[in-house]
Amino acid sequence: MKHSAAIPTIPGRRLAAAPLALALLAGGCASVPAATPGAEAAAAGVEALARANRAYPSFSDIPTLPVDERPLAAWGQAAGEVLADGAALERDGAEATWTLRGTEAFAAGAQSASGPPAPTVSATASADAFAREVRKRATPPPPPVR
Repeated sequence: MKHSAAIPTIPGRRLAAAPLALALLAGGCASVPAATPGAEAAAAGVEALARANRAYPSFSDIPTLPVDERPLAAWGQAAGEVLADGAALERDGAEATWTLRGTEAFAAGAQSASGPPAPTVSATASADAFAREVRKRATPPPPPVR
């Protein structure tokens, strides 16, 4: 590799810059905790609550399990039934069951069941009649006699 005279090569330049880069990156992670206004009052309040002699709940305060709820094993069985129903639905609705076969026979049967086709009306004739009617209505009235 050929270097120009304007930029002298420094052997190990990248290797020497690595500790400096790491120090700069790590310096951004370190922070000095800033003083929060009112922190002393909050700390004193927390300490007072922690030292207060209060009645704590005991194990006898824990309510008994409800008897009208489904047992834990039944929840697992119901979940298994839901998963089995989902697998059956995927199996029954597989892509191979949704095909379009025999559509021509179906269409012919539907056409014969519906009866003879309705008579068609010329779109040009109805459009011309509509245009004549609109022109007749759009003509201005005759001028008044003076």
